[in-house]
Amino acid sequence: MLEAGSPTAHAAILARAYGIPAVVGVRGVLALLAASGAVAELALDGATGEVVLAPDAATIADFDGRAARVTASRATDAAEASLPAVTLDGLEVMLLANIGTPAEAAPARALGARGVGLFRTEFLFLERSTPPTEDEQAAAYREAVEAFGGDPVTIRLLDIGGDKPIPYLPMPAEDNPFLGVRALRLAHDRPELFVTQLRACYRAAAAGPVKVMAPMVADAGDAALLLELAARARSELAAAGVPMGDVDLGVMLEIPSAVLAADSWFAEVSFASLGTNDLTQYTLAVDRGNPALERYRDAMHPAVLRLIAMAAESAQRAGISLSVCGEMGGDPAAALALVGLGVTQLSMGAASLPAVRRAIRGASSSALRETALLALHDRSAADARARFTALLPA
Repeated sequence: MLEAGSPTAHAAILARAYGIPAVVGVRGVLALLAASGAVAELALDGATGEVVLAPDAATIADFDGRAARVTASRATDAAEASLPAVTLDGLEVMLLANIGTPAEAAPARALGARGVGLFRTEFLFLERSTPPTEDEQAAAYREAVEAFGGDPVTIRLLDIGGDKPIPYLPMPAEDNPFLGVRALRLAHDRPELFVTQLRACYRAAAAGPVKVMAPMVADAGDAALLLELAARARSELAAAGVPMGDVDLGVMLEIPSAVLAADSWFAEVSFASLGTNDLTQYTLAVDRGNPALERYRDAMHPAVLRLIAMAAESAQRAGISLSVCGEMGGDPAAALALVGLGVTQLSMGAASLPAVRRAIRGASSSALRETALLALHDRSAADARARFTALLPA
């Protein structure tokens, strides 16, 4: 439980990934706990956001019953894991997993993930005094690739800065680090950091299909930088006679400018993936960690939906695939909106796969397209969300 933060803050994302019930933005809870003067028992429901301090016997029984129902539903989730995510009128949607470590691969596969749409690599770089070696990285990436047995694994290049600083990579203080030198922007001054990571990715690709995407891409120049770094990594491995595989190169779409100018450079990459957490943050000027701005944070805001529609159209014109790897993909109502907008590859925390699969299997793609066209002209995220919530199975 956190007094600050938001559902799209990194702490909340990690809690979801590990199946840990969590509630964020509970203002005043620390003062209440301090006032209790003793160790207090808490009852917490991560699905509803309820937190009860010092629950009585009836409340505890209620929360125990909720937990039992969740346990029972997990058995149903496992039984349905092999079912395809196909709409009532036959449109198949590929469901992928967001993972942060290779250990998360097996649970994701057990829930029906058809690959990895986002492998966050920061776990290798955090909580240590020196950067990971190329061998360490290659071993970790290969472990995930082998765990998915031929399904694609999409590795995101290092995304640090903002709320994810690394002690051994000191960076000058910035007034607004979320708009500063972070992620791929670091490659201008520290190209070796990314070349080493790319070399490890190419080595892991010898074990199975690997895709690599760069975060914080704003325009064609950033895409060109990714291609330049990858070419250097390939040439170095080839010169050293190191075995490697083919890698598809793509970008994360988190910055509105990348979408608005996509037609000028999309054809240079193999795929794109919408990082809807930051895309929403940058579109609406909303700090994703500030609970006071909660009403602005819904990715179903019509402005964000329009950017997603533009990205889908640009990807189709360029002949490249488009997916979503932000938290929006794991929200059943939002997942229906994404399919309606033309996105048929959705990546999410493994725990969200069953509910999204059921939502897709209970809807028709024609109805989703019609609803999406209406949602683009709604006045608010709440209005757009209500349209797709009405299409969810009972």
